[in-house]
Amino acid sequence: MPVFAETELIEACRVLFSSDVQINRDFLYYLQPSGIKSAYRKKAKETHPDCCVTAEPEEHERRNELFRGVSQAYKLLDSFSSDNHKKLWSPADLRTDYQASSSYSAGQGYGDAQQEQSQFSLPKRHLEAGLYLYYRGVISYAEMIEALVWQRRQRPIIGNIAETWGWLKNADVQAINRHHGRRGRFGARAVDLGYLTPFQVQVLLRHQRQSQKLFGQYFVEQGRLTSAEVEAYIRSQRQHNARYRQSPI
Repeated sequence: MPVFAETELIEACRVLFSSDVQINRDFLYYLQPSGIKSAYRKKAKETHPDCCVTAEPEEHERRNELFRGVSQAYKLLDSFSSDNHKKLWSPADLRTDYQASSSYSAGQGYGDAQQEQSQFSLPKRHLEAGLYLYYRGVISYAEMIEALVWQRRQRPIIGNIAETWGWLKNADVQAINRHHGRRGRFGARAVDLGYLTPFQVQVLLRHQRQSQKLFGQYFVEQGRLTSAEVEAYIRSQRQHNARYRQSPI
């Protein structure tokens, strides 16, 4: 299995996605093949040398170089985005709190429809808020990831919740953080060490998710959408999901 350098992956994202997007390890974690392919197709159209066949040789060569860079970035990110690599490389490696598997986790996957869907064609299945806004063309794939990263960072840390509730002491939290039996997973380590039961971990995770800000609030705070617009899209999303009732993966 190839080893991926984080700096190379981030640079590849800057090539395919806007340089204005905040690209970090969290951004990489949420990437999925269809999102990478969509960004590649857009960049390929912008940089392909065939688009300027009548240009001066210098400009044509510059286009060739840009297109080669786009192609290389796509191949690197496409290879990295496989599930096997994701399981070994995640933002949890840098965190001390248990990362809950949410409706936006890599396990569910973004844009993982079997057939390619255009940004303005809604897949005939249950869609969470981020995917719904993306397929409606309201937000870009990169903006969706930024919002998901922002939302996750609003969550209170599991260890702090357990300590506030009296389920753990500060010394317990520190001991769990030092334990490397299950790297990056606070809840799993707490269970391994006997500090918490699986049921307590599930309760903590549920409270953590309920305490986070809503996905659409990110775009309100950024001035991209108004509260009324977000509410209207959410109502539309619920109507869509009502037509394709199924449990999210």
